[in-house]
Amino acid sequence: MKYFVLSPVLMLAAAAGCGTDSASGDGRVQVFVEPEDSVTNGLTPGTGVENLRDGWTAQYTKFLVTIGNFRAARSTSSERLTEPRVYVVDLRNVPAGGLVAAEFPSAAAGRWDRFGFDMPNASASATRAQGTSQEDYDRMVRGRYSIYIEATLTHPAGRSCRPTMPTDCAPRTSLTVRWGLSAGTSFDDCAPEAGAAGFAVISGGTVQIKPTIHGDHWFFTNITQGAEVTERRAQWIVDADLDRDGETTFDELRRVRASDVFPSPTYNLSGALVPVNTAYDYLDAQAHTLGDFQGDGECPTRRDLM
Repeated sequence: MKYFVLSPVLMLAAAAGCGTDSASGDGRVQVFVEPEDSVTNGLTPGTGVENLRDGWTAQYTKFLVTIGNFRAARSTSSERLTEPRVYVVDLRNVPAGGLVAAEFPSAAAGRWDRFGFDMPNASASATRAQGTSQEDYDRMVRGRYSIYIEATLTHPAGRSCRPTMPTDCAPRTSLTVRWGLSAGTSFDDCAPEAGAAGFAVISGGTVQIKPTIHGDHWFFTNITQGAEVTERRAQWIVDADLDRDGETTFDELRRVRASDVFPSPTYNLSGALVPVNTAYDYLDAQAHTLGDFQGDGECPTRRDLM
């Protein structure tokens, strides 16, 4: 498959621009994968909607995902668009306008109100996307990961406190995470942040749609089920570093009770696809929510892919 660097905005080409590439009444659909700004630029402390409220800065050095099985349908007919191919993608090394992962050259004009895609656990049948190293591809396939991240959290006056003894704290100004998750999920009924679900095809035109992968959901104070009405906090990750060696591991997360680091009413743990009993469960639950649409649009119908 060829790859193209595309504009990150929705574009409609004039009918004359497509010429004989499509039949009368048809248009072209291009699907490309795009990282949210938090993946490429990280998160900074502050009081804004997108800031980390507890003073931490988060910066990713690696963000790999498995994504594919793009599909669209019309509720008014039996027409379907499907591209079953799955990719392993290095989201910190995609073309500036996103990575084209599917193209439908002849889609009927009108609204396609049902769009979905998968973020499955990687297998050897996945395609290594442009910009993804062989080492990272092998890492994803070997671990059967849907997501793999490496990140650093920093805070000039940071502290790590025992989850069960919040007054037992030690200085911690920097912390790393290296997490590979097998949190395969399907995302359907995608809709932009404003407007009707799916996308519209113009006769003779080209429409670009973009599944957008977010990098901030494990910092949320609730399990997103629609609009991202939430705060973002990182302290729970730092407090879960039980041996205080500067890295929070899955073993440590599994030993931390969710109720000890996600107190109510600051956190709301309802709505998860998996039971949330430990800090690891919370991370896993949020990993099942990373797939969005056209930037901040949502894909509210989610299913766990075993």
